[in-house]
Amino acid sequence: MTEIPLTDFTDHPHLSTPEAAPAAGRPRRVAVVPAYNEERTVAGVLGVLYDLVDELVVVDDGSTDGTAAEIDGWLPGHEQARKLGFSGNRGMSAAYYLAFTDLRDRLERGELDANDLVYTIDADGQHDLAVLDALERLAIDTKLDALLARRDLSGYPRYKKAGNWVMSAWASLWAGRRLLDVESGYRIFRLGALADALDYYRGYKYSETIEVAVVMCRLGYDVRNDVVVPVPIYRSRTSFFDVAVDLVRAPVAAARVWTRRGRTRRRNR
Repeated sequence: MTEIPLTDFTDHPHLSTPEAAPAAGRPRRVAVVPAYNEERTVAGVLGVLYDLVDELVVVDDGSTDGTAAEIDGWLPGHEQARKLGFSGNRGMSAAYYLAFTDLRDRLERGELDANDLVYTIDADGQHDLAVLDALERLAIDTKLDALLARRDLSGYPRYKKAGNWVMSAWASLWAGRRLLDVESGYRIFRLGALADALDYYRGYKYSETIEVAVVMCRLGYDVRNDVVVPVPIYRSRTSFFDVAVDLVRAPVAAARVWTRRGRTRRRNR
C-alpha cells in the first residue's frame, strides 16, 4: 500500500498553466468535474484545479440551486475550461458518460492522444488536490491505465467504512482482482483505456465508479487501487437504493466483457 502525504495548497507548485501547451513527451491532462447542487464549493474547486491541468470539463447535472450560475460566472477568463450539462438531474454516472464520450470522440478525431490523462474530481471539495501531482507522477512512472485513489476513511462513520469494504469486496469478485476502495471518485485514467471501457458500461446513478473498475480489470488493463489519499471533508449522498443498484451493476458489467469478448474471439476464428 502506498500513502500519498497531505501537503498544503500554498506549497503545492503549479504543474503548468492551461494556456501553455504540454511539454514535449508529456501527456495532456484533462480534468472532468461533475457537479450537482454544489454552489458553495464548485467555483473554489474549479479555481484550484484549473492551474493543475491543461483542460477542464465541468458537467452541471441539472442542478436546482445556484451551481450553474456559479460555473457560468467562473468560466470567463478560463479559456481552457468548458461546461457540459443536462437540463434536469440524471445522476453522476450520466454526467461522467457525457464527458467521457465527448473525450472519446475527440480522441477519434485526433484532437487528443490515447496516452493523455483524464482526471475525475468531485465538485464538493472532498478530494485533496494537493496530492494530484504525486498521483500523476505515479500513474506515468508505473505506466498505469487507471489509478483509482484509495481514500483515507479513518474519519468516516463505522457504517460507511463497513459498507465500503463490502462493496469493494463484491466488486473484487467480479473484477477478478482485489479492489480496496471501488467507490472512490478520485481517479486518473489513460484516455485510450477509458475510451475502450466505454463500450462495456454506462453506469446508473452512482454505479459508474464500480462498473468502470470491474470492466477495466476484466479487460486486462493495469489498474491500481492501493494508493491512500487524505479526505479533507466527509460527504455522502448515496442511499440504500444506490447500494442495491451497485450490487446489481457489478456482475452485469463483468458479464458484458465476457459476452462481447467471447463474440469477438469467435468472429476472429
